[in-house]
Amino acid sequence: MVKLIFVADTLSSGGAERVMSVLAKSFAETGYDTTILLKTAGPSFYNLGEKVKLVHTPAQINHKNRATVAVSRFGIYSDIFRYLKTEKPDLVITFSTTTNGPVILICKLLGLRVIASEHSNYRVRLNSLQVWLIKRLIYPRADLLTVLTERDCNEYYSKFMNNIVVMRNPLAMKPAETVNSDREEVILAIGFVSPCKLRIKGLDTLLEVYQKIAAKFPNWRLVIAGGGDPGSLNKIIGEYGLSSYVSLIGEIKDVQPLMEHSSIFALTSRWEGLPMTIIEAMSQGMACIAFDCFTGPGDIITDNCDGILVEDQNTDQFIEKLSRLIENKNLRLELGRNAIETSKKYLPEVILPEWYKLIERYTA
Repeated sequence: MVKLIFVADTLSSGGAERVMSVLAKSFAETGYDTTILLKTAGPSFYNLGEKVKLVHTPAQINHKNRATVAVSRFGIYSDIFRYLKTEKPDLVITFSTTTNGPVILICKLLGLRVIASEHSNYRVRLNSLQVWLIKRLIYPRADLLTVLTERDCNEYYSKFMNNIVVMRNPLAMKPAETVNSDREEVILAIGFVSPCKLRIKGLDTLLEVYQKIAAKFPNWRLVIAGGGDPGSLNKIIGEYGLSSYVSLIGEIKDVQPLMEHSSIFALTSRWEGLPMTIIEAMSQGMACIAFDCFTGPGDIITDNCDGILVEDQNTDQFIEKLSRLIENKNLRLELGRNAIETSKKYLPEVILPEWYKLIERYTA
């Protein structure tokens, strides 16, 4: 039996984590011996089924000061080295940039095959020396690097490496058969609400936009789902006088019912990779509107066909196009119908065979 080991930071709520859970569960059910090795303690936010083994490194990060962080980080990668040396997997699949780098080097030392999976666009933290070294010097030493978009490949990675393939994320929910026309007047957004994350997801910008929308369309509520400390976001909501219009509902394990009954999905991120939330919302027939940020929305949405794209960070244009969506139910339904069809390109039965080919190639 082929033995696969995923290595990652965590299986808390998040797009990359959701993708890893889908892949691991599918591989295990197909018959591969599948383990997920995590650098942080805690259960999986996502359902892994009964066949995936979940293991944590004994060492954990000690955030007391820089010295304890460095020492504990060394302990974590020592644990990963020992675990991989003992288990001797046929293939290691590693997730997230800062984990990918050390794990690739460990696998090379142990003579193991390794696929690094990148889930951010190539520009993210490229001004960090650590990240630059991983992407420019270590990634070419992996057996393969998977990236999310053609732009990542063509504009950056292909200029200095050949062992690269574009691999889209698999959709974790079943697409709706038809568009539900009886939806609530709700604009839905999903993203971490903690101070360090809300700017990435542009939730501050969304509230700026929604302040204008609420004045024109007071019956339309904004619902934001996502984990983290909402203190900073609540402060912005209060400053805009939107406390009666905005609901922060926290982290939701199953967002499908929410998407089935909400009318519009809004994404105002400053940057993305390949946002699964858009694909999921499209699969449930939602009318999606998003900034055409780098990268993702423009790779998924065909403007005015299965969603609405807005010039990146142009809030006036976002207000204008969101207002048009609110005013035109027929447009929302048409976009929703087309969105369901688009989402089917991301079904597991479409994406997973490509992964199986990779596994066969690198475990032969």
